Amino acid sequence: MVPRDDNPVSDAPTFQIKATINGVEHSFGGRADQTVLAAAEAAGVMLPSSCCSGVCTTCAAMVRSGTVHQPDAMGVKAELQEQGYALLCVAYPRSDLDVLAGQEDALYEAQFGQYQK
Repeated sequence: MVPRDDNPVSDAPTFQIKATINGVEHSFGGRADQTVLAAAEAAGVMLPSSCCSGVCTTCAAMVRSGTVHQPDAMGVKAELQEQGYALLCVAYPRSDLDVLAGQEDALYEAQFGQYQK
């Protein structure tokens, strides 16, 4: 579980986030100073997560539209981030977003699949 933000009043910009998981679409607001995962949990939307530090990839998602800032996403190679992969536990919205959550397996295959052939 992501630590709760005890100070919900913020001057940070707020963006609309659409997250789809297992075919179900959820919409909620998220602040620029709040991770997408924290925003989802604050809205009552449970998305996959584990380490909450950008390492394990359980919270991997594909950003279909919009922009995130994720300087601590150690679990995703830079070139895969450029292709749209994000770790929602360390991804901060920089615009309205449309994300496809639950992409841990796809990210794993993209990063390591060539080593298993």
